[in-house]
Amino acid sequence: MNELTLKFPPLGGVEGFIAESEGYQLLGTLYTPPKDGKKPAALVLHGLPGFEKNYDIAMALRDRGCFALIFHYRGCWGSKGRYSFLGIPDDVRAALTALLRRQDVDPERVWVVGHSMGGFAALASSALDQRIKATISIAAPGDFKTMPPPDETRLTGVVKFLSGVTVKGVVRQWRALGEKYNPVDLVDEISPRPILVIQGEQDAVVPAVQAQEIYRHAKQPKELYMIKGADHVFTKNRRELVEKVCGWAEQKGML
Repeated sequence: MNELTLKFPPLGGVEGFIAESEGYQLLGTLYTPPKDGKKPAALVLHGLPGFEKNYDIAMALRDRGCFALIFHYRGCWGSKGRYSFLGIPDDVRAALTALLRRQDVDPERVWVVGHSMGGFAALASSALDQRIKATISIAAPGDFKTMPPPDETRLTGVVKFLSGVTVKGVVRQWRALGEKYNPVDLVDEISPRPILVIQGEQDAVVPAVQAQEIYRHAKQPKELYMIKGADHVFTKNRRELVEKVCGWAEQKGML
């Protein structure tokens, strides 16, 4: 057989992932555990625009026998369409639906872990979708009515990685979230499913008070975990972050 006609063997432990939301394809990577029965699955949701995608969390979950999906909302990182904060919960729902079509995913152990704006996505989606059985919010905005949007300088760099949105558009969408999908107004709907709120004490992007407000408005079972000295992306605290995520998920029966 000619060498050029040989088929590549399947990659071990990782697959491409495509879901459809509102007619647009959402692209992602699915980290896959060994195939020996139904497995838990986590959606690992990135922020704005998603420079930190938390691959270390996804790989650690795979190593513990859990599917871990990192996908990209409409209008970012190759997914088609116009980027929209208000569309993110719909995109999470679409990705979740596609993931649950797999026969090797245990629907009773499907959960979400989101960082920054991905934390918003995790909270809002969990409040709206009972298929999500547990929620981890990491360094997430909690109240869009009280927390101002990022400054123009930062947003100018951010929108370069997004499609169909301007700096002014991001600011408008940020304010609209306070009216429709404000986490502190929704988080009590997650109970009785468990929620973990993780926050870095030295976060200069999302103030620690935001995590405290999420926790205050949530109902039991809930936990607030502060990581001493950690910045917004947990630069020097990744091991503690990963261990907390995995340990909590195991404790709650999600691994």
